[in-house]
Amino acid sequence: MAEKDERHAGWLELFYDLLFVVLVAQLAHSVVEDPGWQSGLRLLVLFLPAWWVWVGSTLYTNLTAEVGAERRLDTLAQMAIVMVMAASATQAAEGHPGLFAGAYAASRLAVLVFRAVSGRKWPAGGANWPLVVSAALWIGSIFLEPPLAYVPWLVGLAVELYGVVRRRAGGSFVRQRLASGRISLSHLVERFGAFMIIVFGEAIAQIVGAIAGAHGTPLAVITGLAAFSVVAMLWWLYFDYGSAVAERTMGGRPEESYRLTVLIFVVGHFVPVVTLVAFAAGLGGLVAAGAHGADAGELLRLCAAALAVYLVNNAIVGLTAVRHPVRHILGWLLPNVVVLALVAVFADALPPAAALLLITLVLATETLPRAKRNAKASAAQ
Repeated sequence: MAEKDERHAGWLELFYDLLFVVLVAQLAHSVVEDPGWQSGLRLLVLFLPAWWVWVGSTLYTNLTAEVGAERRLDTLAQMAIVMVMAASATQAAEGHPGLFAGAYAASRLAVLVFRAVSGRKWPAGGANWPLVVSAALWIGSIFLEPPLAYVPWLVGLAVELYGVVRRRAGGSFVRQRLASGRISLSHLVERFGAFMIIVFGEAIAQIVGAIAGAHGTPLAVITGLAAFSVVAMLWWLYFDYGSAVAERTMGGRPEESYRLTVLIFVVGHFVPVVTLVAFAAGLGGLVAAGAHGADAGELLRLCAAALAVYLVNNAIVGLTAVRHPVRHILGWLLPNVVVLALVAVFADALPPAAALLLITLVLATETLPRAKRNAKASAAQ
């Protein structure tokens, strides 16, 4: 069953996360410059390999801890590679992804080098051939132009992912440990929650930057506060309900550790993270537009679409992994989706602050009653 050691993230993992703070900021910046569906798709494509690097390192560290000079040097090497990915993210978003692709290929080769050097001292996280194939495909993509360059990216990632999610007995060290429930649940929940904090932090940075850029005018402050209220509700919903429910589900069904780790965390967190990055990028533009009375229709539609996808993904995870009743899911999903659809339809006529406060109000109708019920339940105990 899942280990109850209450292990927490180490200093090296927190140091590692700093690179992803920068990477998220760079990717968000690319959306701010060109808010539209094409930017959203580019964000999805560019974020996927970065997410896979982070997930791979997080799961491996969860199962082995971060002790040993070899493992520390491996993590520091990965950090150097992620730094190059972050530095080239804007360039990749502008249609020149060669350096970004080369850095990701280097991250795969670095894993192979670590396995070769460490020998039997550290268990391999999986087979070597998927990494070799993926690295070759990513290197080959350097000689192609977007969007064709993205094809070998996706094939390479699919090859790597196949080795993780395929259904068969035995398998890699990571799969065996997860399947047997030998995972630190507290560490897993904390690490994925930390990545959500990175994204929420980017949203706040966008808001603060926009208010400062507008020299703190009243409209900028009002719109910024409205934007923060949405972020606050999303934070509340994730950590009081999403994260807490995921932990209870994993703890209560240890025989499904592998399946639930993939559904809830590896796959289930990807869409929420990437959509919240897009949402964060849109918030800065909304505050700036609200401050100057500029057209914010496109940005509002971006934010509404990002939140709608975020909520639908959470509903799917709730149905497939947590096994919430359909009626319960629809009870909170439908009102939110309807409001977000109305915001998108009337985006050109709505002041950004009014639209954001409306979204906050609908999110609060789910958050606040639950908090009240939880408080009563705690008092009764």
